[in-house]
Amino acid sequence: MPKVKRIYIYRDSHLPEIGWLQSCFKCEAITGRYFLFHTFRYKETLYEFYVHTCGTCTRCFKKNPQDYIKFSNTCNKYIKTNYDYLFTGRS
Repeated sequence: MPKVKRIYIYRDSHLPEIGWLQSCFKCEAITGRYFLFHTFRYKETLYEFYVHTCGTCTRCFKKNPQDYIKFSNTCNKYIKTNYDYLFTGRS
């Protein structure tokens, strides 16, 4: 069974890094909501990326899928920039 590493994505704020309230990755509102965005398997570890999004942004994504596509691209860019080692050796 692989080891699981959970990574939470949120905007910088005055809040402590360890805590269930964080800043929404889209609008920076304080929220305790997050969702599983993507999972990567690298070597013997499963990396789960959770993105903090407030209720307002979540509803916006449901009403306008184009907004979610843009947001998804932003999240993917963030992951590729900050966790580039997950993509080494991939085509």
